[in-house]
Amino acid sequence: MSITTTGDHLIHYEALGRGEPLIFIHGWFGSWRYWWASMQALSTHYRVFAFDLWGYGDSSKAIEKYTFDDYVHMLDQFVDRLGIVQPVNVVGHALGAAVGLRYATEHPEAIERLATVALPIQGEYINPRLTDSDTDSLFNWALGRQNSYPEVESELRKTDNVAVNKVAQELLNCNFALDLDNASCPILLIFGDEDPVIEQPSGDYHHFQKPGNNRAYVSLQACNHFPMLEHTAKFNRLILDFLRANHDLQDLSPKEYWKRRTH
Repeated sequence: MSITTTGDHLIHYEALGRGEPLIFIHGWFGSWRYWWASMQALSTHYRVFAFDLWGYGDSSKAIEKYTFDDYVHMLDQFVDRLGIVQPVNVVGHALGAAVGLRYATEHPEAIERLATVALPIQGEYINPRLTDSDTDSLFNWALGRQNSYPEVESELRKTDNVAVNKVAQELLNCNFALDLDNASCPILLIFGDEDPVIEQPSGDYHHFQKPGNNRAYVSLQACNHFPMLEHTAKFNRLILDFLRANHDLQDLSPKEYWKRRTH
């Protein structure tokens, strides 16, 4: 376990590998831990970090820190406290995706590439159950009875339910369409086609499903809210392909994990 501090508050994080920096940011369920398989896979190419947001995992529980702006500032503080060389690559999930995107628009020089997973492009795409239910009930509903992920379940007891409900309520009034249009870094948007927590863009925002403006879009079939756990190999390969892609992102698509050649 590694810890850094900002004022009187602790930020728990884990780090692995060597190379260019890559930061993972979790969402409303669990903690850094469900990124572990992705961290292991990508640490052969990058110096990977994952930290717990305020109210989650082993970071400080402080209700005054449970705001979206504080989470964006937390990412900035984390990079600063650890002396991580910028620009950084970021992979964010749900709440973490929104944090990464807002950070990219506020600090364009600090982000090399951004991969978002289940980004709530507008507040109406967030299932309102996130705003008023306890964490255990939310997790069981989000996964469905047929799935079980110890990487998430083992950390749920550490989550402050107020952190989940409070920031979900705040994001119901947010719209990240302008952030997507204004961000200068390459962005990959990943969605699970069976995600009950975050809806894919539609209607006025359907154009975000089309490549362009330095963006790529991938919808993973038969996938719920945790593609990094449900389709781990495909997800890790997709992230690596995105991070290594040239300026043209249109050819990005899910692939099976690379295999060692045999002769």
